Amino acid sequence: MISLYASVKYRLDPYLKRFYFPNNKGFCPICKTDTVFYEYAEWLRDNYLCEKCKSIPRNRALVRALDRFYPGWEEVMLHESSPGGPFSEFLQRTSKNYSGSHYYDNVPRGEYLNGYRSEDLSALTFDDNTFDLFITSDVFEHVLEPGPAFKEIARVLKPGGAHIFVMPWYPALEHSVQRASLQDGKINYLVEPIYHGNPISEKGSLVTNDWGRDFCSFIYSNSGMFTTIYLEKDRHFGLEAEFLEVFISKKPS
Repeated sequence: MISLYASVKYRLDPYLKRFYFPNNKGFCPICKTDTVFYEYAEWLRDNYLCEKCKSIPRNRALVRALDRFYPGWEEVMLHESSPGGPFSEFLQRTSKNYSGSHYYDNVPRGEYLNGYRSEDLSALTFDDNTFDLFITSDVFEHVLEPGPAFKEIARVLKPGGAHIFVMPWYPALEHSVQRASLQDGKINYLVEPIYHGNPISEKGSLVTNDWGRDFCSFIYSNSGMFTTIYLEKDRHFGLEAEFLEVFISKKPS
């Protein structure tokens, strides 16, 4: 029944939605109000939506982590790489010192397009010690040069600042699997390519790494940042899905 009606999702009349789709009442960390969470398909990560803001579980998990570990985050210098969707809209409304960037192929680094700065995570143009918080959502499975990217994020963070992010993580893998690399400026495909959605390109985003249990060590060896993995599952807050872990990499004070 779920798959048959998944294509119409929240366009249905509220009464019909509650009849066709599993749902539960709760409190949305993004809406900051009582709501109903609907399961529009079995893959909850992209289909367990808040009725009001249409946020998905990893959006809500990031906000819960921000509220829990960095109270008052709304006042600090915050940057988001590759924004898009309800979570980014929430950050832009709420953060007093928000900035955002995308990886634009055709815009020089440091310049702006549609209000967002053109940046390459592996070679950021920001000054040292610029941000208190750096946010990414489903980005680091697509970065071709993750080592330099983590080093750069640590550089632009202030001492004691943190990179807070989500991404698919496979703890059953003892060692991470590199799926593609950058060689002489060209992409070298090491395994069959897989692409995910991209908010600024119809081509999608190439998956470059399946991260395993050595991921936190990889971050530390490249950036000196210590990483905490935070997992909260609570349907009252719409927190139930695959890959719900929030990673908090902190730059030493």
